[in-house]
Amino acid sequence: MKRILLVEDEQALARHLTRLLQAEGFTVVHAATQRAAAACLEETPLDLALVDISLPDGNGFAVCTAIKQAQAIPVLFLTASADEDSVVTGLCLGGDDYITKPFVPMEVLARVRSQLRRYTLSVSYTHLTL
Repeated sequence: MKRILLVEDEQALARHLTRLLQAEGFTVVHAATQRAAAACLEETPLDLALVDISLPDGNGFAVCTAIKQAQAIPVLFLTASADEDSVVTGLCLGGDDYITKPFVPMEVLARVRSQLRRYTLSVSYTHLTL
């Protein structure tokens, strides 16, 4: 079962996304703050992260940087920050996708599955020996 880190401070949205992802067979680890996300990275092997940019104790850009240093997993920003600078910053910091709120739940699931397929293939190819 794939493990997804959901970094989202809005509790109602986090509950909705958790239910949606669990119904699709994913295990969801929720963190509402930058500090909680950092703790999850130390404790849990993950397959993907969904990260909000605006957090009460920091921002999702710092979370993305920490994730990319700790684990080789895709990071999808899921945020209300739709301005061009935020999108470019997120992608330049290593974000693999950028989804703006409000979003269509099935589109989020499709993007999650797409990134997981892409990373699974990438890892498989790096382990091939010729």
